[in-house]
Amino acid sequence: MENLEHLLALARAGDRAARETLLAECRPFVARVTAGFCRRHLEWGLDDELSIAFIAFNEAIDRYQESRQVPFLAFARLMIKSRVTDYLRKEGRMAARRVGSLNGDGEDIYVNPVESSLAWQDYLAREAAREREEEIKDYAGLLAEFQISFADLVRCAPRHQDARNILLEVAHRLAAEESLFQCLMKTKKLPLKELSVLTGVHRKTLERGRKYIIAIALLWRHCQDFLYLCHYLKPALKEIEAK
Repeated sequence: MENLEHLLALARAGDRAARETLLAECRPFVARVTAGFCRRHLEWGLDDELSIAFIAFNEAIDRYQESRQVPFLAFARLMIKSRVTDYLRKEGRMAARRVGSLNGDGEDIYVNPVESSLAWQDYLAREAAREREEEIKDYAGLLAEFQISFADLVRCAPRHQDARNILLEVAHRLAAEESLFQCLMKTKKLPLKELSVLTGVHRKTLERGRKYIIAIALLWRHCQDFLYLCHYLKPALKEIEAK
């Protein structure tokens, strides 16, 4: 969804066609987030959770504030989780009411924690911080499969912008090339020869930047799993796409 920011800007400005396109393109994202949160398979038209989530995503388009430094999809994910949680708790309340009526006890015990005990912005800030921490932990675990640590990335990151841009472009090409990326995942090694042919970058340069290339390629390939971390790569991606 590399066109997401453009569609989002148009949709927020009142372009209905752009909004419909954005909603259509993000439909799989909505389904994935909702099914993951509910921890079960969901089907459009059958499960109310998906309808609730889709409405929440549409609402997120209007409520999003870029100044808060939360990526749009991460914000939309928080909106979805909040609304689906609200729906499930209300359903639980109704079930409790039905059981209570049979037992002679109709007490309403449902409380929406977001609307009544926390302001929305406080909730957003807390959840965003928690999700960032989870992303860093999960990314560290993924890197460990390739025997790469954050300390390694600090040491091997190119100091010069030109050299860094070259490795970023290589990583982007690697993430986009299905056969090479699958080779990386299977062998846990960078396919140096094939990658050199694909990008025209000398093999020795690839060897020196191996850890950096792998780390960035993993981020780009799994961007929807690492929304906050990928957010920091957007300027570099735009620069690469402009070439």
